Amino acid sequence: MRQSIRRPLWFVLVVILIGSAVATALSQFIGLVVPEGVVRDFFLTTLPLGWDPFTLNLQIITFTIGFAVDISVISLLGMSIAWYFLRYFK
Repeated sequence: MRQSIRRPLWFVLVVILIGSAVATALSQFIGLVVPEGVVRDFFLTTLPLGWDPFTLNLQIITFTIGFAVDISVISLLGMSIAWYFLRYFK
């Protein structure tokens, strides 16, 4: 009987972020190799996800908070492959 392995949430997030970083490097490579056209646009078009920086000034201290992630087809592919490795190679 196979035992299920419970991995911590931080480990899962790190693996998925590493997959996304590798996919970003791959998209930079594809941008150099693939000629201009529909295929290049499909793989390299990004959709920004997040919010603009917000500044809270309390006169003594100032906080600036913001978050942005650019999602593309290649980054989704990289996260999916990272999830596959995480799921099936225990």
